Formats: sequence, C-alpha cells, structure tokens
Amino acid sequence: MSPAPFPSRPRLADHAVVRRHRVGDEDFWVLHDQRSGLAYRLGAREWGLLSQADGSRDLEGIVAAASRVGTFAKVETLRAFLAALHEAGLLAEGVAPLPESKARGASRRLDPVPGFSLACDGRGSCCRLYASVIFRPVEEAYARALLPRVLDAGDHPERAFTPLQGSSPCGASSVPLVDGRCAYLDGSGLCRLHAAQGAHVKPLGCQTFPALFIDDGEAVRVAPAVECACVLASALEPPPNGASLVPEGARSSADLDEGILIVELPETLLLAPGRHGTRADLVRFMHAVAEAPAPIDTADALAALASSVETSGLDPAAATRALAEPAPLDAELFRPFFAALASRASRRARIDATFRAEHDLARRAVRWIEAASRALAEDPTLAAPAPATRARAEAFYLRAGAHAYQLVSSDLPLAHALRDRAARILLARALPLVFTRGDAQSEPALAHPLALVEATLRGHGLDAYAHDVPGA
Repeated sequence: MSPAPFPSRPRLADHAVVRRHRVGDEDFWVLHDQRSGLAYRLGAREWGLLSQADGSRDLEGIVAAASRVGTFAKVETLRAFLAALHEAGLLAEGVAPLPESKARGASRRLDPVPGFSLACDGRGSCCRLYASVIFRPVEEAYARALLPRVLDAGDHPERAFTPLQGSSPCGASSVPLVDGRCAYLDGSGLCRLHAAQGAHVKPLGCQTFPALFIDDGEAVRVAPAVECACVLASALEPPPNGASLVPEGARSSADLDEGILIVELPETLLLAPGRHGTRADLVRFMHAVAEAPAPIDTADALAALASSVETSGLDPAAATRALAEPAPLDAELFRPFFAALASRASRRARIDATFRAEHDLARRAVRWIEAASRALAEDPTLAAPAPATRARAEAFYLRAGAHAYQLVSSDLPLAHALRDRAARILLARALPLVFTRGDAQSEPALAHPLALVEATLRGHGLDAYAHDVPGA
C-alpha cells in the first residue's frame, strides 16, 4: 500500500516515463517505472486520460479536459484507474515544479579527443535503438510543422509526443517509436527531418550525438560515446570529410548551445572501498592513460588499471606501467559480472516481449546480451582475444573513455568501474557466438559489437547490473 494519501490533483510522478509505440498497425503507450524497472501497457483511452492529469486538475477536471480531445470516461472509472497507479507509487500531487535552469560554470576551452572525426553511415542504427528521442519545445513544434502527417502530430500532438517524464510539461518531450524506430526515420534508415531541410532542423541531441562534454576544471573534454558502429568505423578509418565533435567555430564552452549538457567532474571520487581521490589527481591519471601507447589487449589493460588504482591510487606512473605490462586477465574474476548481467538482461527481455516486435533492434540486442552473458557466466574463457581490427577499436574505446572520463562512474568505485568496462569488452568479444550469420549480414549495428553493447547497456538500464556484483 502506498503510504501517501490519494492526490486531489494527480499527475504522473517524474520517475514514470510514458512512450508511444506503434507495432504493425497497433498503437499503444508504455508506462515505464524507472524505480522498479516494471512496464505497463496502456491504450489510447488510458493515455488520453493520463495526458490531462497534469497536477492542475481534480478528477472532474481531468475528465472534462480529456473529453475535449475525444477521450471519454466517468469519474468513477478514472478514480479506479488512477488508484491502481497510486498503489504502484506512480502518482504525485499538484503541478510539477519547473525544472531548475542550472547555471554553467566558468567558460573553458574545448578539448576534443585528438584525431577523431565522425562519418555517419546513414543507416539509422542509433535511431533504432534508444528508448527516447528527445525534442525541446521549439524542436517539437518545428518537426510537427515540417512533417505534420507523422503519426498525426499536427492534429493531435498530445497523442504523438509524450513528456520526457511524468505527465506534466517538463521542458522536453519524446517522439513515438514505430517498430522500435524513431517515427521520423524512413524505411532506408535516413532521418526525414534531415532530408526535408538539413541537419540543423534535427533535435539538438541528434545533432550533437555521440559527443560527450565533460568539464574537469581545466577544460571541457569532448569525446564520442562509443555507442554506434559509426564511431568505431570512423576511428579505424578516419573519413576524409568527417564531422567534428564540436560545432563549427566553437572554441570554448561559452560558444555552445545552452541545451548541450556539460557534466562537471566532482571534486572527489571513490577509488575503492575506504579510499578516495581528488579531481586534480584524476585529471593527471586519465591524461596518462589517454596518452599511453595502445595496449596489446584492452581488457587486460583495464583490469590491470583497476588493480593499480586499488594499490597505488591515482598514480600516473603506476597507470602507465600497468598499461605497458598488464598481468594476464583472470577470467574467473568476471564470472559474477556476467551472472549479474544475464539476470538483468533476462528481466529486461521479458518486459520487452510484452510490447516490442520480434525484429525490434533493442529487443534483439537485449536477447543477444542475455545469451552471451549467460554463456560467459558458464565459461568466462569463451571471450577469445580480439583480432587486430577489433583490438584497435578496443584501444580507441579506452583512449576516448580516458579523454572524457567515461571510464569514471558517478556511483561506483573507480576500480570496480574499470573492471565493468573490461567485462563489457569481453562480452562484445563473445557476442558473435550468439547471433546468426544472417543477423551479421543484415544488421549494421553488429559491425562493431562493442558499440552495440555500450548503447544497449546505457540506453536500456542494463548498466545497473554492476551494482549487483560483489564489491560494487
């Protein structure tokens, strides 16, 4: 039972996230509880009511507002529906507070990872994988005006775009997914907004993907999130006309659109149980990692770095030695990582099966990860060393991760986070064991399994598995 009284002016809580899906000819909405990980399937009528429960209306007001957009219900029916959501802890009282605008810190120079530019293959892998494609209000309005017939967004925006979180306007919305794909993606994998009027009309998140911006107190380091096969393809074969990770003409963080998220590194971080380090020491440590020669085996190197952090803290010289001569990785130490991930992926797969189509890339990726994790939990030695091309891709993963501090977790000790990254590399090496030759030939996201692992773990909540591993 929920301890809170039933709200007099209800809205969906911020940890409740609703997304519209179209699978075949069927339309429905899915409510994701980000606290429990559970998902609830809703019909048009249920969402028609919930979309009017914005915290400013009582039950009679919600019914009246819903009737104006073509959804009809009795107050008693609405009360019973909302009572079930309240029982699950998914309702809040009153209008949601406006999101606080976070003031940016001091302007700092932009420092992109050296030698990298991006070429998109135009096959839409990223647009087919993520659960949310985010639009700011002006971007949503522009998309609806430019292509008004996409899912009737012009006539019924409340049925097409859903708030990024909760049921009240929150400064951003998410577009529906059609068979797991962004609704603005065409059949060949190209963005219809881009095709209609150019890259500048796409949402800011799409324009800047996959760039990450991290303020370390000295500069804003910029590197790609290794979450798309195009990132690793571009790293291995630098494209002649690749795009920079920073907007043209931008030299400092003051030149960036205010909507670009710049993450600030904390002043201190947990290295291992009972041991902390400073941001200044972390900067020197990660610079040493990023500038070191590429290791022969990146999984071995990450595991060696984890041990170095535990024994020597953030000593750049010790990090350099660990990378140059890493001890052979003890695969047995990673058995608990794969068991924990298999459990998380199995739960995610069961939920996905209730609303995702069989050919949905996200659903298939979760199944592949579950199968590979389960196999590695049985025999951690299945992850054979990477061939030369994949080894170079793994080395770039390490360099980019060190340059923009992607190897650091906000809620895990650094040593554990480094072992988590080693486990992801081993998982990516084993992934080809569980998908078919037909999959590999038809699915461009499988060209670089490490990128698919990274995107799926973050985009679908599987990265929380690391908390289930002893020592987290």
